[in-house]
Amino acid sequence: MEKRKLGKYGAEVSAIGIGAMSFSNFYGPTNEQESHTILAEALDQGISHIDTANVYGAGASEAAIGSFLAKQGSKRNTLFSIATKVGIKGNIQTGKTEFDNSPDYLRKELDDSLKRLGVESIDLYYIHRRDQNTPIEEVTETLASFVKAGKIRSFGFSEI
Repeated sequence: MEKRKLGKYGAEVSAIGIGAMSFSNFYGPTNEQESHTILAEALDQGISHIDTANVYGAGASEAAIGSFLAKQGSKRNTLFSIATKVGIKGNIQTGKTEFDNSPDYLRKELDDSLKRLGVESIDLYYIHRRDQNTPIEEVTETLASFVKAGKIRSFGFSEI
């Protein structure tokens, strides 16, 4: 599998990644075992990058990834480079959502994501949607503080 650098200083990841929204029943019924089978096959194919979000299945996608990693005997993220998103509150399946980039929300959701994933640090943590009520400078400062604390390695923005 061809590898690429994630950003200027980031991890080397496979050119193809896994989008894990399907681990959350968004596209139809699934279960943890199916998610684990997909992740095992991805590893066999040399895929080393996963993209998920805290809002996918209200954390179910992250939890499925975390339980797979735990079964591999790897508490720390050594098998995959993990990207997860934050900034949407609510249920994306029903469309009843709101955007929240406040420092308190980002902090709480980061801690919850780390717990569900079972890792000490996330490779790429990015804002899923921008909320117009929180100044972008405040969002960036909050994300930078997570890097400094060692909770994330890099950050970015999606669909802003």
